[in-house]
Amino acid sequence: MTQPLTFPYLIVGSGRAATHFKNYLALKGIPYCDWNRKEHKEAEFQKCLARASTVLLLIKDSAIEEFRDQNLAQFKGAVVHFSGSLSVEGIESFHPLMTFGPELYDLGFYEKIFFACSFGKRFRELFPKLVNPVFEIKKEDRAFYHALCVMSGNFPQILRHDCLSEFNKLGVPSGAVALYWQKNFENFMANPDQSLTGPLVRGDEKTIQRNIEALPQRLKALYVAFVEFYKSRE
Repeated sequence: MTQPLTFPYLIVGSGRAATHFKNYLALKGIPYCDWNRKEHKEAEFQKCLARASTVLLLIKDSAIEEFRDQNLAQFKGAVVHFSGSLSVEGIESFHPLMTFGPELYDLGFYEKIFFACSFGKRFRELFPKLVNPVFEIKKEDRAFYHALCVMSGNFPQILRHDCLSEFNKLGVPSGAVALYWQKNFENFMANPDQSLTGPLVRGDEKTIQRNIEALPQRLKALYVAFVEFYKSRE
């Protein structure tokens, strides 16, 4: 009798992280089984689980421990999550330091993504066919590390979204804004200690005050907060 095909990974989840990781494995030619509550029945999960050696829980943080307790109590293989801040006893943690948008990436880009983990050797053991660079984060530093990820990766987007909307109202070409932002980032990465320009660096209080007075209230408060934050570093 032919033995049922086994899979190195069972991916649980239907969000962007799960979608991108499934695409990454597919591009690498690595077999996997996937399951999520929206599209599959419980019986399908049990079939996949019986054939998998590692389970990847790519679901929201608040559901990870409960899902493990309710569905994986008898599972003998490794259980993994990709959360940047969560630490759960008995579950391996590998956080991809990357943003996953609606468009899928190519193989070359996926292979460049860094993974944060407690032990780099363990990542190599569980994902022997992946060549991604890894770095180690102590368990007690994970919440701080993830807070930095959120602040540096998401907060600028929130600010830029509102600023772009206001630029559009003024008739400023989006291409002009994009070029300005691009060079800002390039300068920062090339020399983060000397890339900042504008009235904050010059200590131009009159210009700063005119800026604040010209802004709508929600942006005014943010400008003031950044001025105070910048001055607190001095």
